[in-house]
This record gives sequence, C-alpha cells and structure tokens, in this order.
Amino acid sequence: MFWPEIQIADLHELQVIFSGEKYKECFKNKTYSGFVFFDIGSVLLDLDWDIYINSFEGLLPPTAVKDCKQIYRVLKKEAVLHKWCCGKMGAFEYAKSFIHVLLKTAKMLQLENQISIQDIKKADSYVVGAPRQSVLELAKKLRELNFGIGVLSNATTWHEVVIEKKIPLRELFDVIIFSQDVGFEKPDQEIYKIAFSEAQAFIAKKYRQKLDVEDTYFIDDTPANVRAAIDFGWNASLVNLLNENIMSMIESNKVSDLELKMLSTQRENLFFGESVAGRIKNIFRNIISL
Repeated sequence: MFWPEIQIADLHELQVIFSGEKYKECFKNKTYSGFVFFDIGSVLLDLDWDIYINSFEGLLPPTAVKDCKQIYRVLKKEAVLHKWCCGKMGAFEYAKSFIHVLLKTAKMLQLENQISIQDIKKADSYVVGAPRQSVLELAKKLRELNFGIGVLSNATTWHEVVIEKKIPLRELFDVIIFSQDVGFEKPDQEIYKIAFSEAQAFIAKKYRQKLDVEDTYFIDDTPANVRAAIDFGWNASLVNLLNENIMSMIESNKVSDLELKMLSTQRENLFFGESVAGRIKNIFRNIISL
C-alpha cells in the first residue's frame, strides 16, 4: 500500500541497464534469449494510491478522524494485508477486518454495519490506473526476440479482475504469478523460486532447453523486491518513479535520505504514464530499440 520508499543508495545500486551481449550469447548457445518478469503495478500500469485513500475516506462521515497511515500500520501489524496478499485470508474476512480498522481509527465503530463488503471492494479497485501501452509493446517485442515473458505481482484477486479488464494478461504473457495464488509475496524468496520454476517449465516446453537463473530478468518499482531478485541470482532493475525535480535535488545533494523516503511516497513527486514507460524502455535499451 502506497508508493514505495526510496533511498539514495537504491538509485545508485538498483538502476541497472541490462546487457545486450548477455542475451545474444544465450540465444547463440540455447536458441532462446532469456526470460523477463515484469511487476504489474507502477510498471505495466499506473497505480494511484491517493484515489484509493480518498475512496475509503469517502465512506466515512466528514467529521470522522481520517488517518490512512494509521490504518495501514494497524493492518500491517495485525498481518491482515500479508494474509490477504498471500491467499491466507478470504475476501469476506479481509473486508470485515478492513472495515473494523477503518472505523476504529476513525473512532466510529458504531457505523460498522453501515459499510458493506461491496463498498470496500469498489473503493479498493480505484487504485488500478491506466495501462502503459508502450511497456506492453516492449513486452511483445521481447517475445519476438525469443524471450519468455511473465508477470510477478503482489496484486490481489480483486485487483487481478480489474487489471485483466485493462490488460490481456493471459494472451500476452507466458507465465503469470500472483502472490495470492502461491501463498507467498515479494520479497519472500519462495515466490521467486516458484516464478523461476514456472519460467523453466515454459522454456523447457517451448525451446526444449533449461533456463538458467542468470538468464532471467526482472523489473519492479520496490527496492526490496529488486534486491530479493538479485539475491536469487536474477538480473534485476529498479523502475524509478521520481520526477525530474526530485532527481535534480538528489543530484545536487539537496535532499537527505530521510527526506527522500518521505518525498518518494507522495504523488506530486512522481512520474506516471509514458514518462515512466520511457525509463522502463531505457532499462532494455541494449536489448531492443522501439
């Protein structure tokens, strides 16, 4: 929940331009180029956490206490979000838990029977924004270059339904991994193991070859997820959402790590749409040109 906190070290260490020579060598020896996993939120499509928060706050009376950060802290502390994202909690239990925390934080528990599960589900859907069409075209181009392509996401089943109305995931991608389906969420190493196993199965079936860990690529907007992929042995790169004004402040040493962590979670400091798509294409610039 919310855009990820970024530190200066993340930008220095995790913004990687993938090597073109590496995939050519793989293709020469194995007849396929590798396998690329994309995160979904803030990579294949925009996320708007402000609209999400406003939608939930709109369920409360104007006089209610509205503290979205406290709601998030409680949901995280009580492992509600983790259980929901990992498929260990059903939609009904999640919605009821969310309603309780929302109203408890707002000091309006007397309204518990006045907010429905459908209200929560509808508000939850507003976070999913517009697809980044040129990133989808990038994925298609990678497939033409004999890459397998997949998605690796912590998005929930509620989000999955909305996402698939915007992006034909089943038609476009060879492997689709959602945390709720496999019982683990990024950055847990287990979800990378499962994703890699599925990618290996695809490469074995299509190319009759074994996919090696070093021929697997991954992009994500959350530093912890990128570091976990690197620890697993993948080539991984951070999708940088920070706008040019914030980047200029960083380059001029006008912002501290503590300040950057705060600024990176605020919508007005971020890029969206094709501005981010350009940065994603740059990660693959040594492999393809669009």
